[in-house]
Amino acid sequence: MRILEFITPSNIGGAENYLVNLSKKLKEKGHEVYILSSNPQNRKNPDLSVAEFLSKSGLPFKLVNIRFKYGPLAILKVLYFSKKNNIEIIHTHLSKANVIGAAVSKILGIRSVATAHGLNKKSQYKYTGNIICVSNAVKENLLSQGVNEKMLHVIYNGIDAGRFNPNAEGLHKRGLDIAFKDKAGFNVGIIARLSYEKGVDLFLEAARLTLNKIPDSKFFIAGNGFLKDELIKKADNLGIGNSVYFLGFVGDNLVSFINELDVVVFPSLKEGLPLSLVESMSMEKVVIVSDAGGMPEVVEDGENGFIVKKGDIEGIYQKLVFVYNNKNIMEKMGKEARKTVEEKFNTVIMADKIEDLFKTILLNPSALP
Repeated sequence: MRILEFITPSNIGGAENYLVNLSKKLKEKGHEVYILSSNPQNRKNPDLSVAEFLSKSGLPFKLVNIRFKYGPLAILKVLYFSKKNNIEIIHTHLSKANVIGAAVSKILGIRSVATAHGLNKKSQYKYTGNIICVSNAVKENLLSQGVNEKMLHVIYNGIDAGRFNPNAEGLHKRGLDIAFKDKAGFNVGIIARLSYEKGVDLFLEAARLTLNKIPDSKFFIAGNGFLKDELIKKADNLGIGNSVYFLGFVGDNLVSFINELDVVVFPSLKEGLPLSLVESMSMEKVVIVSDAGGMPEVVEDGENGFIVKKGDIEGIYQKLVFVYNNKNIMEKMGKEARKTVEEKFNTVIMADKIEDLFKTILLNPSALP
């Protein structure tokens, strides 16, 4: 198959990593995969440059300058690229790409598939034939908005369990520029875009409570976003600024970063299914998640992690104290977490299911919308 993976990102996050993971596997299967992306650079933070990110992936890609949401020039650029490369199926990611890619597919008479990475509005899938939902929660969200169930296909996010492996060599040698010097401490982390729906402010409130009980705790925040300054100020106002570390985008150091943590917290108020959750579980870490979105589909409370109610600061605090006082459970729970990833949430399974869907669409188009 000749597949176009088209994304219009504003940051580097789960959708971008998903695209790279999937593209690599599809190429390994012998398909011709073309990557098209907007947003060629990020002058404020070169680490978040899409061009830099895709270059490091080793995959061939092309960047297009798409400034307007649904402008005809953007459609023409993608149409020209698709026609020139004889694309058979357009797979889109994020709102601009979903609309533009679907429009191009209609013009060229080819098929389009969009992946819904979060709890999105149905309007961005108006012209898309089929939608991959990264969790049942994502599917239910679209169903509640009146989307035809025949269009929706739940295929869970998958990660490279070989890369996210606590037994990999060199994990302690990569030199993270962060305060992991005191190995006797209790290291708690969060990996998230610094926006309201990710609940980073709740993480800080739970950190304050935890530090009153466990003074040698340290709290690490990996991610960037428009709330960064506000969150730094909040940490200082809570009196915990000296125990909280804002690391920004950790990039290539993500595996090493997770490896240094004891617990990873996901206090989201709104969520699809974060790749960083699956990556943390693959690293055999204890995870504490809210009951938002698809996270309870991955975490079985008390078995491979812990689940608390959305917004439950006290619940996060109580689980952190429990883990600290019962460190014997950490290894067992971590092993169960990795087993879950290997059996259900790895890139091989994800790519196999997406490949099957693409083949069905192309070989038996009447079977699907």
